[in-house]
Amino acid sequence: MLSKGEHQTVPLSVLLKRELANEKIERPELCHGQASQSKKGEDFTLVKTECQRVLGDGVATYSVFGLFDGHNGSAAAIYAKENLLQNVLSAIPPDLSRDEWVAALPRALVAGFVKTDKDFQEREKTSGTTVTFVIIEGWVVTVASVGDSRCILESAEGGIYYLSADHRLECNEEERERIAACGGEVGRLNAGGGTEIGPLRCWPGGLCLSRSIGDMDVGEYIVPVPYVKQVKLTSAGGRLVIASDGVWDSLSAELAVECSRGMPADAAASQIVKEAVQPKGIRDDTTCIVIDIQLPEKPNPPAPPPKKSGKGVFKSMFRKRTSESSSNIQKDFCEPDVVEELFEEGSASLSDRLDAKYPVCHMFKLFICAVCQVEIKPGQGVSIHAGSSNTSSSRPWDGPFLCSNCQEKKEAMEGRRTFGDGRYNSE
Repeated sequence: MLSKGEHQTVPLSVLLKRELANEKIERPELCHGQASQSKKGEDFTLVKTECQRVLGDGVATYSVFGLFDGHNGSAAAIYAKENLLQNVLSAIPPDLSRDEWVAALPRALVAGFVKTDKDFQEREKTSGTTVTFVIIEGWVVTVASVGDSRCILESAEGGIYYLSADHRLECNEEERERIAACGGEVGRLNAGGGTEIGPLRCWPGGLCLSRSIGDMDVGEYIVPVPYVKQVKLTSAGGRLVIASDGVWDSLSAELAVECSRGMPADAAASQIVKEAVQPKGIRDDTTCIVIDIQLPEKPNPPAPPPKKSGKGVFKSMFRKRTSESSSNIQKDFCEPDVVEELFEEGSASLSDRLDAKYPVCHMFKLFICAVCQVEIKPGQGVSIHAGSSNTSSSRPWDGPFLCSNCQEKKEAMEGRRTFGDGRYNSE
């Protein structure tokens, strides 16, 4: 095992073999299916395959899958379905190479989610929605999520990977602490006589989630900043399962993949929904999207061997981009049949997520609002670091910058503005 900071020389023959192998790897074929059983009519899906963008003299393709689980009405879910993708794409600079475009996605997803939330709230509707949003470019899968819908990956060798975060207050102590620090209250419903019932909720409003799009009646500390994870599959491929909480309240990740193993994507989605509603009947909108990512000549992903259980085991199977293997050179540089983690970030802070230290910051124009993409005249933008508690490593005149409207949104999300009236808190 190489220690941190050590370098291992790679023989030229190995590099040439690696390059030849990479040239021979085909782009994957995507097979997808979806199924749903409706109780309230507030679940919506977005499926766009073979989207195209100009890349030099050619055209690059990518696919998009989204699941929007609305609450308190369907308006937010419908609005996010219709506008989120364009808001994300608008935050990506033009004329990027494939690698640059993929690297720009995590930051663009943050900007797109926040802009979608800001624009929807200007319509003064009180609906909200969870979002699980997946962009697939070649063998790279990027997932952004707010709320309690989830996306999991079963790789070809049988490992289960969690590509989204659960933003239920009941199971996320860090989010409870963040909301309390921003001025919100977290507690259970008081049934009278000191009796508390139900899941932990945020007050005012009573929402049991800490992140969503919409929900303007709850408070700005319910933020739209998504958890983002980006992974790269090997050419062995894998299967994605995206589902609303109607599925995950009944099935574990293990049961979801086991009950549908060996089925084509459309049948697998139907089976997962069937298994979820069977025990107690349909109690909530229950929706599932299944996507198989595979080489064109493989009609179905192979049945994986038995695997160890336990969430900790699943997480430990990720291979970090910067990690090194050891010892036998020929074995070292054969691509292992595991999933490579390229990016992961879950901070709710826009200052962190849009920081100038971001690896692709040089791609983004200085005098464009980092969220809504409107032009800002020099001297009118507000640095994302303005008002930040971490002033040792950043200065208020350092970019990126926000327009005045997006700066107000940021301050409200951080609890530095009373919701709705623009007055600063007295802290």
